Amino acid sequence: MKKFNFIFVSIFILIFQILSFAQDKRYTKGAENGYMWIDYEKYSIMRDMKYDYLSSMLERQRVINLFQFNYDSLGCRDDIKNLLEQNKLNELDLSMMVKKIDQFYSDDKLRIVPIVFAYCYCIKELSGKSRKELTEYLIKILKFSESEE
Repeated sequence: MKKFNFIFVSIFILIFQILSFAQDKRYTKGAENGYMWIDYEKYSIMRDMKYDYLSSMLERQRVINLFQFNYDSLGCRDDIKNLLEQNKLNELDLSMMVKKIDQFYSDDKLRIVPIVFAYCYCIKELSGKSRKELTEYLIKILKFSESEE
Protein backbone atom coordinates (compact mmCIF):
# COMPACT_ATOMS: atom_id res chain seq x y z
CA MET A 1 0.00 0.00 0.00
CA LYS A 2 2.86 2.40 0.82
CA LYS A 3 4.41 1.69 -2.55
CA PHE A 4 1.11 2.47 -4.29
CA ASN A 5 0.79 5.78 -2.38
CA PHE A 6 4.37 6.69 -3.25
CA ILE A 7 3.78 6.00 -6.95
CA PHE A 8 0.48 7.92 -6.89
CA VAL A 9 2.06 10.95 -5.18
CA SER A 10 5.04 10.82 -7.54
CA ILE A 11 2.79 10.79 -10.60
CA PHE A 12 0.70 13.64 -9.18
CA ILE A 13 3.82 15.76 -8.56
CA LEU A 14 5.14 14.99 -12.05
CA ILE A 15 1.85 16.02 -13.69
CA PHE A 16 1.71 19.20 -11.60
CA GLN A 17 5.26 20.15 -12.62
CA ILE A 18 4.54 19.50 -16.29
CA LEU A 19 1.40 21.63 -16.18
CA SER A 20 3.08 24.46 -14.33
CA PHE A 21 5.92 24.58 -16.85
CA ALA A 22 3.46 24.35 -19.74
CA GLN A 23 1.96 27.75 -18.95
CA ASP A 24 2.94 30.24 -21.59
CA LYS A 25 4.49 33.28 -19.95
CA ARG A 26 4.16 35.23 -23.22
CA TYR A 27 0.58 36.15 -22.31
CA THR A 28 -0.87 38.22 -19.48
CA LYS A 29 -4.60 37.72 -19.04
CA GLY A 30 -4.85 36.55 -22.65
CA ALA A 31 -2.94 39.52 -24.10
CA GLU A 32 0.52 39.34 -25.64
CA ASN A 33 3.13 40.80 -23.31
CA GLY A 34 6.80 41.76 -23.30
CA TYR A 35 7.99 38.16 -23.42
CA MET A 36 6.15 37.79 -26.72
CA TRP A 37 7.58 41.11 -27.90
CA ILE A 38 11.12 39.99 -27.10
CA ASP A 39 10.48 36.60 -28.76
CA TYR A 40 9.66 38.41 -32.00
CA GLU A 41 13.38 39.13 -32.30
CA LYS A 42 14.04 35.40 -32.64
CA TYR A 43 11.64 35.06 -35.55
CA SER A 44 12.34 38.30 -37.41
CA ILE A 45 14.57 36.76 -40.05
CA MET A 46 12.63 37.79 -43.14
CA ARG A 47 10.56 40.68 -41.79
CA ASP A 48 10.08 42.74 -38.71
CA MET A 49 7.32 41.08 -36.70
CA LYS A 50 7.31 43.84 -34.08
CA TYR A 51 6.49 46.38 -36.76
CA ASP A 52 3.75 44.09 -38.14
CA TYR A 53 2.26 43.53 -34.70
CA LEU A 54 2.17 47.22 -33.86
CA SER A 55 0.76 48.09 -37.26
CA SER A 56 -2.08 45.57 -36.93
CA MET A 57 -2.85 46.74 -33.38
CA LEU A 58 -3.15 50.34 -34.57
CA GLU A 59 -5.22 49.34 -37.60
CA ARG A 60 -7.63 47.54 -35.27
CA GLN A 61 -7.87 50.71 -33.18
CA ARG A 62 -8.58 52.76 -36.31
CA VAL A 63 -11.45 50.46 -37.30
CA ILE A 64 -12.88 50.58 -33.77
CA ASN A 65 -12.72 54.37 -33.86
CA LEU A 66 -14.60 54.41 -37.17
CA PHE A 67 -17.55 52.47 -35.80
CA GLN A 68 -17.54 53.09 -32.04
CA PHE A 69 -16.61 56.68 -31.34
CA ASN A 70 -16.77 56.45 -27.54
CA TYR A 71 -14.75 53.26 -27.16
CA ASP A 72 -11.03 53.46 -26.41
CA SER A 73 -9.62 49.94 -26.60
CA LEU A 74 -6.06 51.15 -26.10
CA GLY A 75 -6.78 53.31 -23.09
CA CYS A 76 -4.81 56.32 -24.26
CA ARG A 77 -6.89 57.99 -26.97
CA ASP A 78 -6.51 61.48 -25.47
CA ASP A 79 -2.75 61.05 -25.21
CA ILE A 80 -2.60 59.94 -28.85
CA LYS A 81 -4.58 63.02 -29.91
CA ASN A 82 -2.30 65.30 -27.89
CA LEU A 83 0.79 63.67 -29.33
CA LEU A 84 -0.51 63.98 -32.90
CA GLU A 85 -1.28 67.66 -32.34
CA GLN A 86 2.26 68.21 -31.04
CA ASN A 87 3.75 66.27 -33.94
CA LYS A 88 3.39 68.93 -36.63
CA LEU A 89 6.59 67.80 -38.37
CA ASN A 90 5.52 64.14 -38.69
CA GLU A 91 8.46 62.90 -36.65
CA LEU A 92 6.54 59.90 -35.34
CA ASP A 93 6.55 56.58 -37.11
CA LEU A 94 6.16 52.92 -36.26
CA SER A 95 9.90 52.34 -36.24
CA MET A 96 10.31 54.90 -33.47
CA MET A 97 7.45 53.33 -31.50
CA VAL A 98 9.02 49.89 -31.85
CA LYS A 99 12.26 51.31 -30.42
CA LYS A 100 10.36 52.95 -27.53
CA ILE A 101 8.59 49.67 -26.71
CA ASP A 102 11.92 47.83 -26.92
CA GLN A 103 13.28 50.35 -24.42
CA PHE A 104 10.24 49.81 -22.14
CA TYR A 105 10.75 46.04 -22.15
CA SER A 106 14.50 46.31 -21.59
CA ASP A 107 13.60 46.11 -17.90
CA ASP A 108 12.85 42.40 -17.32
CA LYS A 109 10.34 43.22 -14.58
CA LEU A 110 8.10 45.00 -17.08
CA ARG A 111 7.79 42.11 -19.51
CA ILE A 112 4.57 40.88 -17.89
CA VAL A 113 2.85 44.09 -19.04
CA PRO A 114 0.67 43.55 -22.15
CA ILE A 115 2.06 45.17 -25.30
CA VAL A 116 -0.95 47.47 -25.61
CA PHE A 117 -0.16 49.02 -22.20
CA ALA A 118 3.53 49.33 -23.06
CA TYR A 119 2.46 51.19 -26.21
CA CYS A 120 0.22 53.52 -24.18
CA TYR A 121 3.00 54.14 -21.67
CA CYS A 122 5.31 55.17 -24.51
CA ILE A 123 2.59 57.42 -25.99
CA LYS A 124 2.06 59.06 -22.61
CA GLU A 125 5.81 59.56 -22.24
CA LEU A 126 6.15 61.09 -25.71
CA SER A 127 3.12 63.34 -25.20
CA GLY A 128 4.85 64.95 -22.23
CA LYS A 129 3.15 63.42 -19.21
CA SER A 130 4.90 64.23 -15.95
CA ARG A 131 7.14 61.69 -14.22
CA LYS A 132 4.46 61.41 -11.49
CA GLU A 133 1.70 60.62 -14.02
CA LEU A 134 3.92 58.08 -15.78
CA THR A 135 4.78 56.42 -12.47
CA GLU A 136 1.11 56.25 -11.49
CA TYR A 137 0.22 54.71 -14.85
CA LEU A 138 3.08 52.23 -14.58
CA ILE A 139 1.96 51.17 -11.10
CA LYS A 140 -1.60 50.76 -12.38
CA ILE A 141 -0.61 48.55 -15.32
CA LEU A 142 1.79 46.51 -13.19
CA LYS A 143 -0.94 45.87 -10.62
CA PHE A 144 -3.26 44.79 -13.42
CA SER A 145 -0.60 42.53 -14.92
CA GLU A 146 0.37 40.90 -11.62
CA SER A 147 -3.14 40.37 -10.24
CA GLU A 148 -4.91 37.06 -10.51
CA GLU A 149 -8.05 37.04 -12.60
